[in-house]
Amino acid sequence: MNKTTNQYFETRIAVRFADTDANGHVFFANYLTYFDTAFLDYLKAVDYEFKRFTDQGINFYYAEALSRYKAGAEFGETLRVLVKINKFGNTSFTIEFTTIGLESDTLINTGHIVAVIVDFQSGRPVLIPPDFIAAVKRYDDKV
Repeated sequence: MNKTTNQYFETRIAVRFADTDANGHVFFANYLTYFDTAFLDYLKAVDYEFKRFTDQGINFYYAEALSRYKAGAEFGETLRVLVKINKFGNTSFTIEFTTIGLESDTLINTGHIVAVIVDFQSGRPVLIPPDFIAAVKRYDDKV
C-alpha cells in the first residue's frame, strides 16, 4: 500500500551557538536533529503524538536519513523546517524535509528520513497503524 500526501507542516527552530562548528555555520549533522525535532512537532499537529505508538507496543526506527545542503545557517538565525510524509509503505513511511532561513528566505537544505514501524518486544517490522495513516490524511485534508 503506497499513499502520497502533499501538505507541509511548518515549525521554527532557533539556531543555538552550540549548534555551530568552528566556521560559525550549523554543523552538518545538526540538521538531522532539526528534522527529528520538526517531525515530533508534526506528530503533535496531526494529533498522533509519539506516545500513541508506544501505547500500542510499537515504535519507529529511522532506517535511512539524507540531507542535501544548499546554504549555511548561523547562530542567531531562525529556521523554518517544513515537514510532510510523502509516502506510506506497509511497514515504513518517508518523511520529507525542507529547511529555509526565516529572515533571508534562503533554501538551507532538503532531505528525508525513512522510518520503519517495529514491535517493541521483537524489534521486527509491523504494519503501520491504520489510525496513523488516517490522522495524516485528516491533517492533509484540512491544511
